[in-house]
Amino acid sequence: MAWELANEPRPMRVAAVESYKKWISETAAYIKSIDQNHLLTIGTEGFMGTEENWDLFKEIHSDKNVDYLTIHIWPKNWGWFKDAPTKESLPVVIQKTTGYIQQHQNIARALNKPLVIEEFGLPRDGHSFDPALSTQLRNEYFGSIFAHWKNSKKTNGAIAGCNFWAFGGISRPIKGQLFWKDGDDFSGDPPQEEQGLNTVFDSDRSTWKVIKQYVKK
Repeated sequence: MAWELANEPRPMRVAAVESYKKWISETAAYIKSIDQNHLLTIGTEGFMGTEENWDLFKEIHSDKNVDYLTIHIWPKNWGWFKDAPTKESLPVVIQKTTGYIQQHQNIARALNKPLVIEEFGLPRDGHSFDPALSTQLRNEYFGSIFAHWKNSKKTNGAIAGCNFWAFGGISRPIKGQLFWKDGDDFSGDPPQEEQGLNTVFDSDRSTWKVIKQYVKK
């Protein structure tokens, strides 16, 4: 569907912002010069990936060669809950997620470009890696994000789609082993993270029910 310049590219420091903008502009222009048949996006996390600079996020996505905006939402990595998601902490996580989506959607509307919620995930209940245990909190969280997509579709908003992180299929964590080793099945979690941390397995029927509910609508 599209070229993505990088996964979560960041300037990392204020001194690198001009070089960051130049790299985006030049790379996007080069790709478009050889391929006019595909969309192009940058691949940013949004505000959190542009050194918490709204103006920078808007500026890089205003480039004529950038076709749509992306955001990633990682409540665990950003400290929106402590240790593990709980019934008590989930409303705060959803509230912060809603604000994050809405602020980026406002920028997308101003630029007249679509917004894709490109990554979002949440650990299983109790921060477990066991596919047999509950995903009730994750299901509720997924549903809250899908609801934003649904509402956007109804109101001709900017949210064009969303991708949960991530599909693990028939892979399974290995008991007593947190991280991936050569020869293991690949799950949705990258090798440097705990296997089963954010993965949606084929056996997570309650999660698939939530996903299918919104896809059908």
